[in-house]
Amino acid sequence: MRSLLSWTAVAGVLTTASAIAIPSSSNGSLQKRDTCTGPTASSPSSYWLLDQDHTGNARGYAPEVSNANYPVWRNVKDYSASADGSGDQTGSIQNAINDDGSNGSRESQGVTRYPAEVFLPGGTYQLGSTLNLRVGTVITGDPLNPPVLKASSDFNGDTLINGFDKKNGQPETSFMTLLRNVVIDTTAVNKDTTITALQWGVAQGSGLTNVKINMPSNSNGHTGIEIAGGSTIAVTDVQITGGKVGIKNSNQQVNFKNIYFKYCTTAFLASGGHTALLQGATFDTVGLGIDMSGNGLGSLVLLDSKSSNSGTVVKFHDSSNDGGARNSQLLIQNLAHDTNNAIAVDSNNNVKLAAAASVDTWVWGNLTPGQYETGTKFTTSRPDVLLSNGKYFTRAQPTYAEYASDQVINVKSVDGHTVKGDGSTDDVESLNAILADNAANCKITYFPYGVYTVKDTLKIPVGSRILGEAWAVISGAGDAFKDASNPKVVVQLGEPNDEGVIEIQDMRFSVGEILPGATILEINAAGKNPGDVALWNTIVTVGGTAETSVKDDCDNQDTSQCMAAYMVAHLTSSSSAYIENFWGWTADHNLDGGSSKTIISTGRGVLVEATKGTWLTGTGSEHHWLYNYNFHAAQNVYAGLLQTESPYMQGNGATQTAPAPWTADSSIGDPDFSWCDKDDQKCRTSLATNIDGGKDILLYNSAAWAFFDGQWDGNYGTQCDGSCQTNMMRVANEPKNLVWYSISTRKTDVMVLDGKSNPNEENHPGGWEAIIQSYRQFAS
Repeated sequence: MRSLLSWTAVAGVLTTASAIAIPSSSNGSLQKRDTCTGPTASSPSSYWLLDQDHTGNARGYAPEVSNANYPVWRNVKDYSASADGSGDQTGSIQNAINDDGSNGSRESQGVTRYPAEVFLPGGTYQLGSTLNLRVGTVITGDPLNPPVLKASSDFNGDTLINGFDKKNGQPETSFMTLLRNVVIDTTAVNKDTTITALQWGVAQGSGLTNVKINMPSNSNGHTGIEIAGGSTIAVTDVQITGGKVGIKNSNQQVNFKNIYFKYCTTAFLASGGHTALLQGATFDTVGLGIDMSGNGLGSLVLLDSKSSNSGTVVKFHDSSNDGGARNSQLLIQNLAHDTNNAIAVDSNNNVKLAAAASVDTWVWGNLTPGQYETGTKFTTSRPDVLLSNGKYFTRAQPTYAEYASDQVINVKSVDGHTVKGDGSTDDVESLNAILADNAANCKITYFPYGVYTVKDTLKIPVGSRILGEAWAVISGAGDAFKDASNPKVVVQLGEPNDEGVIEIQDMRFSVGEILPGATILEINAAGKNPGDVALWNTIVTVGGTAETSVKDDCDNQDTSQCMAAYMVAHLTSSSSAYIENFWGWTADHNLDGGSSKTIISTGRGVLVEATKGTWLTGTGSEHHWLYNYNFHAAQNVYAGLLQTESPYMQGNGATQTAPAPWTADSSIGDPDFSWCDKDDQKCRTSLATNIDGGKDILLYNSAAWAFFDGQWDGNYGTQCDGSCQTNMMRVANEPKNLVWYSISTRKTDVMVLDGKSNPNEENHPGGWEAIIQSYRQFAS
């Protein structure tokens, strides 16, 4: 049977009818008409992505590369890689990854200037030494016949695949590397040899999905994935079999979604990091599920998971009597368990949570306001609209492998609609026509890499399925987006109250210049089913990248001179969306050259006003002026990992004091900082998360970091003295059933300004600085 990988079902086949809103002839209101039921599935013998024209005018084009023939797409077989399981293919595949199109290397050439999509046809590629991945790169295996990257029996090295691009600095700057649809195999290496299949210490914008790792059983040396440092957001839909350790993690913060561990001695080793979410984990015949006994990790949440035929689920350090920081804080929610082995034990194997068939909610750690609980049980009220089979709804990233190439339309090869993607031509009219036609005819839309400039709103109608090559860029430009008092959407997903399917993956949305009125992404549509409207591995950037003039124009300490975008993303009240591995970034530095320091003010981060069902699975929103996340009158929201950083040039000594240079708009729930004294700059700083009213909002693993204050000089070695800001989070207007588990903060005084207990860092020590493992002051 043809499938993605043997252990995962084909995803992305939606057969429900979609709808397009059209004006009524009588009064101009919106009505709906049903369209086709989706692309036509078949049993293709080759993958549609391979069948695209990667050589002609329709191929991907990188405008910032001087060589017009630079190959964004590269098939490893064109670099003499053999997939017959023989020889050493490391050099050939490395050449495919590194090729700069001019007989040189992409190494150390930035993140977005030299994009690359590297394709691995099916077969077995034997590796004799470490394969090093690069930033700005998507590695795609053929999902119809997943390629195997296999260590040879005489492998030289301790890491088979290194995802961390050391040529781009520290792991925290190893941005935008995506690995998908591959099998990694170390079974030919002696089981007692120390070897790591994949080192994944990478940063935001990176993704690891639909990957299988095979290691020898009863191993004393093999590790599946080591996440050594870094600041990535999501690792999704991975199966790990065998080995001494499945995942060894010390990353700052990660949402591990749907990880299947089988025959591992230890499935998950928490060697460090600040907060980790294991969502939908399966421990199948493993020795120990999670090892937190080393006390290196701040907090962990085990959510919607299952332990079957396995030993203890969690072994953790009991920090209840520790002085100072209290690490190894733990929360378990909705666990299924089928043995008599204890669920949780301490480092001395004392039972802290005995065997039980199920666990609703159990917490060990800091609770609001200020007490440390040692094994407290709760019942968490979770609305049915957010659930599927009793768990929070999730969805794997589609590959569209069930569709032949005739179901896919390349936007650069449509007769009658010229599309350039050259970073200067306005492509919006042609793209809007193509997208409307593709949606009406249920075709998949393919964006080969390019910088597609749009000087008016790009409208993505229901019925759309979009995939980009190497994070193809939609870049807003022009006068339409320059009025902050009359903001306009750059990329719009559906009209208000639309119902149907919209899927977007591997795209990046940007502003090509300073655009104070640009709402970069707006989602209006909802689906008939959960996840009908969905985004995977999608990025929004404001400055910092090769294609935008913002990287050169914004180094003035007065941020009124660079109000570069109005808002990153808006999930409107009529929307319902599933969003996985999303990064919304206002640049604090340039990834591809430009000014040595970048001083940008984006008004707002991610605004959620949706009520019908929203799932944020591994997302980050950084450096936005008023807030990074704002849940304004929102309802029915699940969020697993909300990663934020405060702007670097706010607080004491800043040139502008929030909300200036922006004007707070109460109609969209903008915080106006009226709770602060007028000149209190430390108080008037961006909120990591603002919750304003609403109902049934369930948040897990907030990672909210602050580092700097005052004028930003680009010096990362000098952080603010003490705390950078007064308040990190805020809760207002009495939300109903707000449940917030595992809040981690750094360099703030008050963790959550709520008008009740206003929990502060001093009373909740742990992690990077402070942890509230359970915040239930507004819980039902």
